[in-house]
Amino acid sequence: MAPHHNMRYNGVEPMGEPVQKVHQRMRGTMPGQPQASIIIPTINRVACLTGCLEALAALNTSPATFEIIVVDNNSSDNTRDVAFSFAQAHPSLRLRYVHEARQGVSYARNSGIAAACGPIVCFLDDDARPLSEWLTAVTRGFLDPAVGCVGGPAILDYQGRERPPWLRADLQGLLSGYALPYVEPTGVSEVSEFPFGCNMAFRRKIIDEVGVFRADLDRLGHQLLAAGDTEMIARVHRAGWKVLYVPEAQVRHLVAPERLKKEYIYQVGLGLARSHVLLTADPRSHIIARWFASDSWYAARMLYRLLVALLRRKELWFDDYMRFWMVAQRIPSRVRNIWNSHGQEGSQHSESPRST
Repeated sequence: MAPHHNMRYNGVEPMGEPVQKVHQRMRGTMPGQPQASIIIPTINRVACLTGCLEALAALNTSPATFEIIVVDNNSSDNTRDVAFSFAQAHPSLRLRYVHEARQGVSYARNSGIAAACGPIVCFLDDDARPLSEWLTAVTRGFLDPAVGCVGGPAILDYQGRERPPWLRADLQGLLSGYALPYVEPTGVSEVSEFPFGCNMAFRRKIIDEVGVFRADLDRLGHQLLAAGDTEMIARVHRAGWKVLYVPEAQVRHLVAPERLKKEYIYQVGLGLARSHVLLTADPRSHIIARWFASDSWYAARMLYRLLVALLRRKELWFDDYMRFWMVAQRIPSRVRNIWNSHGQEGSQHSESPRST
């Protein structure tokens, strides 16, 4: 492996040879600016990262038209060395390394945005494997000037492992499986149809307009919150931009063996419930009451569906159970959120200076 350079500019480290080109990469002055920036947040998953980089190196798009930004979210393994080695082995790629010490996928995505040079900013998970025509399909989606966000299918890849019999239908969405029944690029406006964070792209100018990802709504360590991508896309849509689903912009999304357990599904479900509470948090009493009523009604409806599924010995009853369980978890989560909010307010009042 070639020796590393010690240069660093604003947290972004150069990769590859010769040194003159390293400086050009750092300053964004390589001949021809990239049309797209591909951001990959990663932490302690060098095998996943390598596979993602290999898939990007195999794109049918000219390497001169895009840049890859690896955002190391404070890994303790050899993520940096692997990224640098890959850059040395693929000198035609514009590959940069960013270190983000604050752990959390939103912090990593936002650091990637700050480093990006392209007018289109794409996001991939490190366990996503874009197909060869992925970037071509993504950039084609932005030919419509009204489009602000593009996303495509994320097809689950169980890597040869047998899928558990209970893991069917909608539950695959908890593993970030995503596909809509459209065969042509189609605009979507329902939150339930918005793209997933493992495969989404935005116009850079729109991010500058609506703001970056909220750090309180996404994965942080073992906290599996999962609403940062949805909230961001919703902001883009509310700002008047079209959200486009492009079937050809497809990635394979690897499923690790530890995620084929009900314990993991419960963790993700709980994270979704807590994410919903954070997204809908409002200090006004009548709004709080409305959400409690909504959660209770929806939970009762899901419980009814579950009981019917059990009585009919429905094969996919666990789907119905998880729907009920996730909605029911919103209620105690909302109570805790309100309690914590009042506790913080009380603490602020007690710390405020008093007149004598």
